[in-house]
Amino acid sequence: MVPALVVGSFVNTLIVRVPTDDKIFRPGPRCQTCNAPLGARDLVPLLSWVASRGRCRHCDESVPVGYPLVELANVVLWGLAAARFGASWELPIYLVLFSLLLALSVIDLELYLLPNRLTYPAIVGSVVLVPVLSLLLREHPANAITSAYVGGFGYAIFLLVLVTLFELILRKEAMGMGDVKLAVVLGMWVGWIHILLVVYALLFACVLGVVVGGVVLVVRRESRAFPFGPWLAIGAIAAILYSDQILDSLNRASTAW
Repeated sequence: MVPALVVGSFVNTLIVRVPTDDKIFRPGPRCQTCNAPLGARDLVPLLSWVASRGRCRHCDESVPVGYPLVELANVVLWGLAAARFGASWELPIYLVLFSLLLALSVIDLELYLLPNRLTYPAIVGSVVLVPVLSLLLREHPANAITSAYVGGFGYAIFLLVLVTLFELILRKEAMGMGDVKLAVVLGMWVGWIHILLVVYALLFACVLGVVVGGVVLVVRRESRAFPFGPWLAIGAIAAILYSDQILDSLNRASTAW
């Protein structure tokens, strides 16, 4: 739990600093209101926020509850990943992926943005790591590499076509290119498990996006920008965590036919 909280704290740093093009590690942590440097006792994940009752000890302004919520969300995601993969070599891969998706999802929800500072390194890392890890961990590495690459770039191309169609029909921007870049990463790591899971991830993301977007539209009674990145992330995470159950269901369905 402690490592997950610590990484969750780092996820908060990414959420705050990446969109503003600040350096990740310098200057040190500061209050977002008064800019006072934060000491060690201010930086204990979750506990510092609880002990200070959610207020800065320098200026007494409230510290957003989003900070501890992100840390707790990272704990939950890591726990789910550990339950799915156990003590395997695949576990660290998906721990990093889930934390990255958490950071991107929160940024997208707050700013309607999926920063290139995170998506581009994730794409490059995925393209490089998939062949290496496939050779080390997969019984049939060529199949795993093909599945991952087809999943990643196929997912991105499908979203790109979808974005273009929406823009032609609605005559305004429907989704950003950040969603397409994110799809490359998600499709590769979902496809690395099995190519059919990419289809499930896409369908789940679209259903969630349409339902939640429809509710938001009804509540707000106006058409506004809607972040799609979090739903892409949730669809991919669900496909990864429940991959065995999904593939078993597909096998039973194909046998029944």
